[in-house]
Amino acid sequence: MRVALTGATGFTGRFVTSALEKAGLTSVALHVDLRDKDAVDEAVDATDFDSIIHLAGRAFVNAADWRPFYTINQLGTLNLLDAVARKRPGVRCIIASSAQVYGPHAEGLISEEAPTNPTNHYALSKWAMECGAGLWRDRLEIVATRPFNYTGVGQDTQYLIPKIVDHFRRRADIIELGNTWVRRDFGDVRSVADAYAGLVRAAAVPPVVNIATGTVYSIGDILDHLTALSGHHIDVQVNHAFVRKGDVEVLGGSAARLRGNLPDWQPIPLGDTLEWMYNAKDSE
Repeated sequence: MRVALTGATGFTGRFVTSALEKAGLTSVALHVDLRDKDAVDEAVDATDFDSIIHLAGRAFVNAADWRPFYTINQLGTLNLLDAVARKRPGVRCIIASSAQVYGPHAEGLISEEAPTNPTNHYALSKWAMECGAGLWRDRLEIVATRPFNYTGVGQDTQYLIPKIVDHFRRRADIIELGNTWVRRDFGDVRSVADAYAGLVRAAAVPPVVNIATGTVYSIGDILDHLTALSGHHIDVQVNHAFVRKGDVEVLGGSAARLRGNLPDWQPIPLGDTLEWMYNAKDSE
């Protein structure tokens, strides 16, 4: 099976490429500016594939310029699906949405049946992408994944866990954080990549599926683990600019549907992920 992959050179894409190869599949990078409809048509026409995993998008939720969230995440995805429907009708298209579509006021372990309530431009662009993609379901097998937080070696330090790990690796004296008492679902990018590879190969896949661990940890748990791992203590200072008002205490994802469709899939424990990141060589 040949699997086309957008975002192949990104943080997640590099691990998905490896997961596909490990599963015996052929990964074919699809490099194109999704905003350019003609270029998308040409790229899809020139690429031989049996299914597609669409990871490319504008990712960092706090980006000040909100327009690319829609031109890339929403309209770019629709350009892609339109081209695939015309040139490769019937293929399975796995599109990366986000657990942020559930909104900040959901609590507990959220299932796919939970109502959506996107409250920032990133989340809204992903929800609009999902809604728009539905218009191609008569010609394509569309699967929208909703990943919860995940991390790993190579993720930028603008994200929370890489930021914390970086402070411990540098043996910094102080770190500024927001709410450390909230508990969240933190996955490993390698497990996420294995989930994508599994969803490509599965005989049948639901139209919407969370990618989550089903386990939650607090920021304090992460700090404690890295303190024990490194033997270094960091003074945590609360920066009120990082504090989110009305934060729910527990927010994670139900992995029941994912496990039901991929019974051999297992998430990597967070402790293993933190050790991998802390001990990684700078070149990795």
